[in-house]
Amino acid sequence: MKKIVFALLIGLVLVSCASHKKITTIKPVVPEVQPQQLEQKKPELWLQDTYTGIDPTDPVTFFNEYEINVVAEIPKKVTMFKDGNVYKIDSATVISYVVPALTPGVLIEAKREAGKIKEMVISFDEDQNYTFSFFVQQDKSFTLNANKTITFEDKPYSVKASIKGKGDGIDHLLSNFYSLKSQNTINGSAGGKKATGTKIIK
Repeated sequence: MKKIVFALLIGLVLVSCASHKKITTIKPVVPEVQPQQLEQKKPELWLQDTYTGIDPTDPVTFFNEYEINVVAEIPKKVTMFKDGNVYKIDSATVISYVVPALTPGVLIEAKREAGKIKEMVISFDEDQNYTFSFFVQQDKSFTLNANKTITFEDKPYSVKASIKGKGDGIDHLLSNFYSLKSQNTINGSAGGKKATGTKIIK
């Protein structure tokens, strides 16, 4: 009988000491950026060490600082016969390509030397004639390469690009940069711990 009472007493102690702890899973909060929360800023310089791993798969939009102009005169010689006479005609086609200032473009190639980006090739249009190279400078910025090749009637022509709005001819590669501050709060509460088990001291 004493054993049964003792067993019941032990069981009662164990049941009363059992703790029920509520476990709450807290998920990290990733802030959603609403367009109206961002202040419109002028694009800033993209530098060689801004992101050294940049490649064409990264969804980054680039901009040209100043208007880019390419004017090419393509010569063409034509021989024509008319009424017994031979005419040798020197003709030319003048082509003009304009990339307005702050036109959005995408990276199509990042050329590297010793792991560092030395040249970024940016496309500003589906037409490949609107693709330009930007070379790294000593200050780690990228500036327009004036030497360019265009294609006309399936033939390549070497041309020079110029910029409008700045006398020194330097046209930087830019991108949009925004600074956001976010704070996550994680609240928890201790559930307590209770000792369990039995020890008989003689």
